Amino acid sequence: MRSCFLCLNYRPTLCFLGPAITPKQRKPRGESENRERNDETAGRAAKKRVRQACKTIGADRMITLTYRQNMIDRDTALKHWGRFRRRMGKHRQFLYVAVIEEQERGAIHFHVTVHGRQRYHLLRGIWAQVVGKDGAGRSMSNIDVRNPPKFGFGKDGVHKLAAYIAKYCTKDMPCRTLNQKRYFCFRGIPKPEVTAWPLACTQAVDAVRTAFLIAEGGCMEGVQYWYKKRLSVMWIATPPCLEQASPAPF
Repeated sequence: MRSCFLCLNYRPTLCFLGPAITPKQRKPRGESENRERNDETAGRAAKKRVRQACKTIGADRMITLTYRQNMIDRDTALKHWGRFRRRMGKHRQFLYVAVIEEQERGAIHFHVTVHGRQRYHLLRGIWAQVVGKDGAGRSMSNIDVRNPPKFGFGKDGVHKLAAYIAKYCTKDMPCRTLNQKRYFCFRGIPKPEVTAWPLACTQAVDAVRTAFLIAEGGCMEGVQYWYKKRLSVMWIATPPCLEQASPAPF
């Protein structure tokens, strides 16, 4: 399966080739005067990558790994997550995109998106083994699996889930510092291939119509699009391809 990510800018671009600009000396990480702006830029980049990765694997289910007690130690939680994904990988190829969330009370848990029906007993068993039990012999773990109907998935399900999990990349969390990761995903998930189409359009409606004609090569069921007239930019995102594509909306 593949997804179509299409961004077209039909306005002619002019550039001036002048003398090279001497780059400024970069300050150590965290000492930049524009630290807040850089952090926002990094968050948007991470959010984009999470959305793309979710759509690439066709993520339609979300696993939430939680604790019965108030887990506030990020390092310990990440150790548990590492053991969980490695053990899952021994049973099958575990394609995932995951983010860490910290609630207002400080409790840490993981949201993990996957594709297709999962072996729920295996998920619960491995997470329980990783987290362990308390002094009374009670399991300290909890896990919830949301299937498409439960999460309100329809034709826009892939988009909704990708957007839902990506929002945590820009969420402020005391447990995450400057140098800590915003998301975790399987290393084998490829980035979308970028193909450029030069457009000879002078009218916005012609550019938009051409964009949809190009996107018809993918699946148009549940397609999402965004148009900004002031920027002369058209953005289209389609879900994973099916055998037969639906016609463009116009």
